[in-house]
Order: sequence, then structure tokens, then C-alpha cells
Amino acid sequence: MAKKVNAMFEAELIKNQEKGGAWLCEFSIVRDDQEAPSLTGRQAFSNASAGKRWLKAMILANTPKKSIKMIATDAKDLKDKPVHFNGAVAFKIIL
Repeated sequence: MAKKVNAMFEAELIKNQEKGGAWLCEFSIVRDDQEAPSLTGRQAFSNASAGKRWLKAMILANTPKKSIKMIATDAKDLKDKPVHFNGAVAFKIIL
């Protein structure tokens, strides 16, 4: 009989604040029955929108969900723009 396991897709988008710095986008999928992440990925982008589009593609490819909401943290640059985003989506895997 099939068993359902809870899993979490966690993502982070961080800007390198040096001049010409890129946005680093990382994600991991962690299952409740495992300690280590079952899937991870990381990619650099020139802007935050491109990183969010890549995360949406990873959500669609690896989970039954369709999107992830990225929430800005309190970290801001000199122009008072956010430089750090976090997001997480819970889902179930059928084994």
C-alpha cells in the first residue's frame, strides 16, 4: 500500500551586495523520514525576478505544487531595497 510522507520545499534568494553582485538562489527538498535533503540546487542570477522564475520552474518540476511565495526579510541595502527572500511550501510525497 502507498505511504504518504510529508516534505518541505525551502528556498532562499540572497543578493551579493558588492558592486556588480548577483543574486544567489538556493532550494532544498527535505522529507520528514530523512535527515539530509533529498534534493538541492543553487543558481546565480542577475536579478531577483529571474531567480523567482527559476524557483517556480523547480517547484513545478519537483513537487505537486504550482508556486512558492517568497517573503522579504528585514535585510535591506543602502537604497532601502530588500536583499534577502525566504520561502517554503509543504507537500506530500506518495511512496
